[in-house]
Amino acid sequence: MSKERVSELRELLFQLERRIKPLEWDSSRNQINEFKKLQLNQLKEEHIKLSTELSTLEEQLKKEVSV
Repeated sequence: MSKERVSELRELLFQLERRIKPLEWDSSRNQINEFKKLQLNQLKEEHIKLSTELSTLEEQLKKEVSV
């Protein structure tokens, strides 16, 4: 289960990054509206949450393998 979840999380993170990059580019050039700024912040928060979950799962898998 956890290996499947790791793969799923990696895919979700990849998709999030693809959505975040253009918004960051617009933001860095001051070409972003307020709605897109909020969307960017939400995507970044979700990215952080999923990254943390992925790290936790990978640590658990490493512990299981080493035992």
